Amino acid sequence: MKRRKVAAMLACTMLASGLLAGCGSDESSSTAEGETAESTSEDGETSEGSASFTVLVDDNSSTGEYRMVEAINEQTGITMTTEQYPNELATEKLSLALSAGSYPDCIGGWLIQDTDILKYGMNQQLFVPLEDYIEEYAPNIQKVLEMDGVREAMTAPDGHIYSIPYVVEAPLVDYQIIVNTEWLKNVGMEMPTTTEEFEAVLKAFKEQDANGNGDPNDEIPLGFDPDNMNITYMMGWFGASCDEFGMTMDDGELKFVANTDEFKEGVKYLNGLYSQGLIDNEAFTQDKSQWKAKGGKDLYGAVMTYASSDYMPYNAGETPNWEPLPVLSSPNCDDPKWYQDSEGVSILRTQLVVTNNAKDIPSIMKWWNAVYEEENSIQIANGVLGKTLFKEDGGYRKIDVGTLPEDEQDYYAWANLFPQALPRNIPVGFKPLQDPPMFDEKAVVNERYKDHLTGKVPAYWVPLEQADEMGEIQNALKEYMEQCVAKWIAGQADVDEEWDGYCDYLETLGLQDYIDMRLETAAEAQSAE
Repeated sequence: MKRRKVAAMLACTMLASGLLAGCGSDESSSTAEGETAESTSEDGETSEGSASFTVLVDDNSSTGEYRMVEAINEQTGITMTTEQYPNELATEKLSLALSAGSYPDCIGGWLIQDTDILKYGMNQQLFVPLEDYIEEYAPNIQKVLEMDGVREAMTAPDGHIYSIPYVVEAPLVDYQIIVNTEWLKNVGMEMPTTTEEFEAVLKAFKEQDANGNGDPNDEIPLGFDPDNMNITYMMGWFGASCDEFGMTMDDGELKFVANTDEFKEGVKYLNGLYSQGLIDNEAFTQDKSQWKAKGGKDLYGAVMTYASSDYMPYNAGETPNWEPLPVLSSPNCDDPKWYQDSEGVSILRTQLVVTNNAKDIPSIMKWWNAVYEEENSIQIANGVLGKTLFKEDGGYRKIDVGTLPEDEQDYYAWANLFPQALPRNIPVGFKPLQDPPMFDEKAVVNERYKDHLTGKVPAYWVPLEQADEMGEIQNALKEYMEQCVAKWIAGQADVDEEWDGYCDYLETLGLQDYIDMRLETAAEAQSAE
């Protein structure tokens, strides 16, 4: 399929009328360091004579001030500042910046996909190959690059490395639905195990004063993290759990399932919940701050999220009033599945790229090399030494930030240590002693879900000669699927009436070519093992 054909068809793709418009459009940005940035000359030097650079990143810090950014700026004599916005707004601004050529020195966080590395790195040279800079200026990053399998995973089809490697210990399940156990007690119900039972629980949450605040009408039965809705994971209750591209593993075989009857059945189930007022009616339009505000007011009974602490923080030593919803069975599926995000360790290869607008790449790499000093990275993830983190018996002991004086608690909070979507270097298996210990929500999820996981979809690079075409097809498929699923769930269109046309249009966008490419790259990766 010709690339221009994909682009032309995308332009004709219908928008979810009114449903997705304006998401995050009212959000304003903040600049890290909380101060007016010094003017920067053509060679990347500030008016004070020290090197500086800027990173565009998705982050939700209320201040844009980060303790460990300040510390690393001081250590290196190099000033890093951020242009930061919530994810959706940051994505929009990045798209405009790339089109206009006005992008900053670096782009980081969850804004870049593999296909962007291929398009803007390999083909358009907007992203700079980093392997030589890493070798010369960043020995700490070089050590990570030489870890087993990392260089191979990071190297694009043209032989270059376009991003800083980020190796991170990761749970098997990234996102899941958790249920408010206090609400369950208040309505006299048990944790559901089937889709019918879950619907009954959500109805009880809606119809009763489940949060016990005296108002029986403010409860929101089911909500979603607006930046990570992962609705396609829930299709596993009906036999079709998949990622945002419709791909999953089925008995060790890579498959596309977003055009199956099982997937459609899942959409219809969620539409049934939405039509009864059991799903947040702002689920597709709200931003992260609105979602967190609702969670902080105890308005949600069940939430798709990474962890309950994302919107309702709790202190170390406490057990949250939330438990993971089991992988539900449904009338036509007694062996439900949930999408598996990792195998315990993930190699993230799109978390920080350097653009060709950067004037002083050696200084940028020196700054990130300081981030990859193990002690700096440990503080980024766990707290500032001498405040919430202490060296002890050859290791580290961590205390809860809530034990600090009240005027320091927000200042040293995890979200204000560092833009947490950016890479760092935490040794696999590292865990500080915690005093008191923090409840491990993800360990509970892993245990509850381990027998129902799909298997990990293999990572891949699009073949060099297909990079532009397949990148456009993948983005077109993802955008179209998201639009259709959103409008069907919200009742703006009928899935039964539109299903055949939807499946046909997927094919028109290049679905079969995309599936063939994914199968070929998976087979090649397996044969290389």
